[in-house]
Amino acid sequence: MTPFQRVLSTAAALLVGAGMILLLTLTGSEAQGPIGRLLVGVGDVVSEVESRIARTVRGPGRRERLRWFEAHRTSVTTLRAPAEVLLGAYDNGMPATLDGVLAVEKTLGVTLPLIHLYSAWGDKPEQQFPRRLVQAIAELGSVPVVTWEPWLSVFDGRLHPALPAAAERDRQGLAAIARGNYDFYIDRWAADAAAFGRPLFVRFAHEMNDAYRYPWGPHHNGAEEYRKAWRHVVERFRRAGADNVLWVWSPHVGFDGWHVYYPGDDVVDWVATAALNYANVAYWSKWWTFGEIFGEKYPRLANYGKPVMIAELGTLAVGGDPAQWYGDVLSDLPNSYPRVKAVMFFHNAADRTVTHQVLDWAFVREPALVRAIADAIAPWAPGR
Repeated sequence: MTPFQRVLSTAAALLVGAGMILLLTLTGSEAQGPIGRLLVGVGDVVSEVESRIARTVRGPGRRERLRWFEAHRTSVTTLRAPAEVLLGAYDNGMPATLDGVLAVEKTLGVTLPLIHLYSAWGDKPEQQFPRRLVQAIAELGSVPVVTWEPWLSVFDGRLHPALPAAAERDRQGLAAIARGNYDFYIDRWAADAAAFGRPLFVRFAHEMNDAYRYPWGPHHNGAEEYRKAWRHVVERFRRAGADNVLWVWSPHVGFDGWHVYYPGDDVVDWVATAALNYANVAYWSKWWTFGEIFGEKYPRLANYGKPVMIAELGTLAVGGDPAQWYGDVLSDLPNSYPRVKAVMFFHNAADRTVTHQVLDWAFVREPALVRAIADAIAPWAPGR
């Protein structure tokens, strides 16, 4: 394909995509039926065109750099017990673009075997199984990690008249999931995950023990309801043949009592937690060391006998030295925390989830941070 042909193909794909978005905007919530499925199908075709163009332009270099990861990429069994520490990242440019993740790779000089994304429950096309994005990640040679968030109030009551009013759904919402009230959605995701066929991680209903953040937390649900909901979701996936999914249980270890939410060894493949230093941005925070955030809790996480994932790693720059913080975290991580088998950078430059102000966790534009991270992972990160 010549450069001119590539430009024409890209333009055609973008025009089709723009038309799809315009049609979806005009049809609104009515597009959740056959029209919505048609639009998702058209989007998949556009994505495949874009993927072929991307593969042609970029060439095979990235997958070659991940050749060491080949056995993991094709085997759920291997991913349940990886020998190496698997690095990954989330970037807030997703799902629109993977360019931010690729920029993280370029600045650090490492190719990431894992790429993290967030997906909320709901009826809209962007709340369905992210087929195009996980396919793009797989084409790059990596494995997707999906944080799957059960926001129940956003489902359209006109499409699901059996559901309670939106304002009532969060109370005992996990019990409703366990009863099968949302199987119409879970089963669709499960079927799509099975059709994807390649390994992927699903981090379902994370930080379930945090009473301040999410509606699936303890202010609306009990631990038993959580465990039953988790087991129900996993069972629906297994019934659909989605044995390619690795289930990641991820409490907030900053709050006590998280062990009572553990749903069982038979339905958990990995355990995880976030390790984010909010520094001095709010009255409830300070400059936390990694030992205070994660290290003191690590023995309890390791006791589950599962590989441990640091699902969100990052620090802000208020009140301390972020370069030293990253260096302290990463320089001897495999020896200090041998059960940790995945570390995901939280590269979010526009985080609005916790405070009223926008928080910036990104580091690619900070040479000192890039050097500190690159130097710290150089001795042990595979694929450098």
